[in-house]
Amino acid sequence: MQQVSVSKPSDFPRDKKFRDPMTPPFCDENGVYHVFSMADVMQVLVNREAAFTRDPSPWLPDEGPLHMALNFMWMIEPFTLDGAEGRHDPLRRVVEPWFKNRAVRTMQPIIRELTFEMINEVVSKGTGELNLATELSSRLSMRVICRLTGIELEREHWMRKKLDEFNQATWSDLPPQWEVQAYFWQMVAKRTARPQDELLDVIVEAWKTGAIDDDELLGYIYGFMAAGTDTTGASLVNAFALLAEFDLLDYTRGVLDDDEAMRRLVEEILRFGTPFPMKPLYVRKDSRFGELDVPAGSVLTIWFSAANRDEAVNGGEPGADPNVFDPKRWPNKHIALGWAKHHCLGAELARLETRILIEEALRRLPGLRMDESKPFSRYAGLVDSVTEAYFTFDQEHAEQIRHAGHEAVQLA
Repeated sequence: MQQVSVSKPSDFPRDKKFRDPMTPPFCDENGVYHVFSMADVMQVLVNREAAFTRDPSPWLPDEGPLHMALNFMWMIEPFTLDGAEGRHDPLRRVVEPWFKNRAVRTMQPIIRELTFEMINEVVSKGTGELNLATELSSRLSMRVICRLTGIELEREHWMRKKLDEFNQATWSDLPPQWEVQAYFWQMVAKRTARPQDELLDVIVEAWKTGAIDDDELLGYIYGFMAAGTDTTGASLVNAFALLAEFDLLDYTRGVLDDDEAMRRLVEEILRFGTPFPMKPLYVRKDSRFGELDVPAGSVLTIWFSAANRDEAVNGGEPGADPNVFDPKRWPNKHIALGWAKHHCLGAELARLETRILIEEALRRLPGLRMDESKPFSRYAGLVDSVTEAYFTFDQEHAEQIRHAGHEAVQLA
C-alpha cells in the first residue's frame, strides 16, 4: 500500500480504468485477470458453476500457523478449492440472526453515545479544526467494533496498531499475533463467567456447544474487528469529503430529519466511494468474459469500484450519470457491500454509523467545511482508506452547543 495525496476526494488514487465499467476484461503482466462491468462482476458473484472461490490455500505458506483472520467468513466459501463442502454457511448461520434482528436496535444508542463523546473531544481541543479521518471516522468505526465484540475501549489504540501490522503484511509473512490471541481468550473467559447477552456471547455460546472450534472463535472476533473498522471508517470520511467537494453540506443540513433523503444520501456515499474496491478470487473452472478466456488455476480480480459506475446501478430507470455524485439517486443498485451470501453482515450497522455521524457532526460542529489549503490523502489498497481530510468549524458556536448538552444531561 502507498499513501497518495490527491487534489480532491473524487480523484481516487488508481488508474481510471479500475473505476470504469467499460474497461474490457484483461490479463495483466503478472498473469492476474480483471473484470469490471456489472454483468461480469455479477457473473462471478452469482457463481452458478462454482467456478470461483475465496479459498486462500493457493496463496498461503506451506508451513507455520495461519493468522486467525483466515478463519473468518471472508476467506471461506460454501465449498473448498477441491469442491468439498466448506464452512461458510454454518459460520454465517451462527451470527446472522443477531445481525438481522438485534444489531441496529442494540447498537444505535451505543453508536450515538460514542459519537457524542468523540465530537466533544474534538470541540474541547479549542482549535476549531480537525483531521476528520483520524479524529472522528476511524475512531468511531474502531470504537463501535470494540463495543460490538467486547474489546475494552482502553485497547483502542493497541488494536489499531495490531490491525495496521496485519494490513501491511504479505500473505507469506502474516504475523501470528499471539498477544492478540491471548487477549481474546481472556475476553472469552470473562464473558463465559459473566454473560451479557451481546454478539460476543452468541459467538462464545456457539463455541461452547461445539458449533465452532477454537480457530473459528478467534477468527470471528478478529474478522469482525478488521472488516468493520477499515471499510466503515473509509466510508465515514468519504461522506464528509464528498459532500464538501460537491458543495452538498448545506443540502445535507436541510435533510437531516428526512429519512428517505438520508437513506438515498448514504447509499450514494457507499456507491460512489466504494471503499472496498475489489476482490481477488481463485478460478476453479475455465471461464469466459466477453472475448477473454480465463483458465482454471488463475487469479481473477473483480472490481466493485467499476461495477458501481455501471448504468445498471440505476436499475433500468432514468437517472444521473453513474460518474456523478447524486445524493438523490434512486434506485441505487450498487454492490459496495457485497451480494447474496457474501453480502456484508454488518451492512446496516455501517449505514447507521454513517447516518449518525453525519447528523451529529453537522449539528454539533456548526460551519463544518473542508480546509482546502491542506492535503487530502488516502491509501490505495484492499480498502481505500483516507488518512488526511482536514476540516474547520465554528469553535465558539460548537462550545455553546456542547455546554448546552452537558447542562441538559445534568438536569436530567
